[in-house]
Amino acid sequence: MLENNSAHNPSTGSETLSSDEFSIHRQLVFWLFVATATLTAGTALLLLGADQEKNGFEKLTILPIVAVSGTLGAFVSALRRLYSFQHVLPVSRFKGLAGDANLYLIAYSSIPPLIGSIAAVILYVVFASGIIKGDLFPAFNCEVDKCDQFLDFLRHWKPALATDYAKAVVWGFVSGFSERFVPDILNRLSEKANQDN
Repeated sequence: MLENNSAHNPSTGSETLSSDEFSIHRQLVFWLFVATATLTAGTALLLLGADQEKNGFEKLTILPIVAVSGTLGAFVSALRRLYSFQHVLPVSRFKGLAGDANLYLIAYSSIPPLIGSIAAVILYVVFASGIIKGDLFPAFNCEVDKCDQFLDFLRHWKPALATDYAKAVVWGFVSGFSERFVPDILNRLSEKANQDN
């Protein structure tokens, strides 16, 4: 049975983790580290082989790279919180969790990267739509004569320059790293749309 025996450490002004909390913390760090390392290595291999036809890789589009960037941003954010021993799991609500927690902890540690990936894709579409423009944000253009269909958007509506590709990847990472970033943007856009109506 999991007990929340956290004690306040007067010398540091912070709470120390109980043995059960530390066990859960250790498992979260392990799963997030393994997932981050695997995703990073997989992405590096894909990028290295992307232009080598002999390996059967097709040319990668930017959208999956932006999604992976958001995932990595979320992993980095979660690992930073875990590294600082912040309470990321509501231990007192889950009695008996420490015993057979592996599947639960894998699912729990997968939530931030999943949200980061979705947020990165949403932000990319916001940029691609032209709703938000400026020097800090990627500019887009159509690689063919016209892009008026959804498939044209997926295949041919891309960042205009190499720097715009880089901006898209950076903003993808930021959207995963900062949990509130994309929801705040969407809230502002929604408020602006309501004011305009």
